[in-house]
Amino acid sequence: MEIKNNCRFFIGDKPCKFKRTCENCPYFKEFGVKILIIKCGAMGDVLRTTSLLTGLKRKYPNSHISWLVDPESKELLINNPYIDRIIIYDLEEIPRFLIEEYDVLICLDKELKSIVLATKINAKEKFGFGINQYGNLTIFNEASKYAFRLGIDDDLKFFKNRKTYQETIYEICEIEYENDDYIFILKEENKKKAKDFFTKNEIPPKKCIGLNTGAGTKFETKRWLKENFLSLIKLLGENLDVNIFLLGGEKEKEINNWIKENCNYNIYNTGTNNSLLEFAGYISLMDLVLSSDSLAMHLAIALKKKVIALFGPTCPQEIELYSRGIKLYAGVECSPCYKKFCEDLKCMKKISPEEVFNEIRKLLENEK
Repeated sequence: MEIKNNCRFFIGDKPCKFKRTCENCPYFKEFGVKILIIKCGAMGDVLRTTSLLTGLKRKYPNSHISWLVDPESKELLINNPYIDRIIIYDLEEIPRFLIEEYDVLICLDKELKSIVLATKINAKEKFGFGINQYGNLTIFNEASKYAFRLGIDDDLKFFKNRKTYQETIYEICEIEYENDDYIFILKEENKKKAKDFFTKNEIPPKKCIGLNTGAGTKFETKRWLKENFLSLIKLLGENLDVNIFLLGGEKEKEINNWIKENCNYNIYNTGTNNSLLEFAGYISLMDLVLSSDSLAMHLAIALKKKVIALFGPTCPQEIELYSRGIKLYAGVECSPCYKKFCEDLKCMKKISPEEVFNEIRKLLENEK
């Protein structure tokens, strides 16, 4: 029996998706240019890196793209039409890299586990980051030098840089950036819980505003004050005829319950026990999302929603909103700082509910 294990659909230990043997199979397709992307985390970074896929397909139209990713970020990639193989970073999958060869390797992580692997993998051409003989971060190609400098030069990263993350990773890969958007496919089944919530609560047919009260797990300093959310809801309730939703994860359970209990207006708490894709399902039903620099912000961008993004300790210039939103940045003397803890939080405090409300109103009026 003929075996074609150089077919991109071949699995080996079980039938391929076409349930055919290799002999005379009409679906046989060679790999073309084999590409490996190493971008394991964080989740928001994984999501915005999907913008690179469009450029890769322009440069390598006949290509097979594999993506090495942390387990918690896998769901952000599973429906992506440009990714042929998702590889989870774990002990079961890593041995494949002792044998497998690639034409192009792109490592966009700077973490040790990624750069060591990127350096050892056999690839004809490498872009991005690796490790040198001294155990320090290095670059594979000259075009990665600017991205490398962003990591070691705070003055460049915080104040001089004007490139978005997307522009930077396209530069690393030596591909021209054409304002390429995120690629994130959310299936209808992932929206079911949110749609059932709308039906159960008889949500009226008005504009829906999602207030994401979380800030992720890495930088608590990105969180806007709960009192500010309460003041904003009052402004929205008094001046705009909209539906208001509280969004957040498990860490936001207490703050969202507090806002709901202390609010005199009809708002909807979507809960904090949603799966990643269920959470994305709620965002998909919003017309506008308010969020700090977090996964929720990236999901809203990926789902092409209007976005009000709040920045304090992180750099707003790195975020691409594709002309669908507004970035509010206090710009106090000590920001950005990328500190995980701060007793003052004056950068986030300086962004007022009135300022946010005015930007929300502008974005909604521009839709008319």
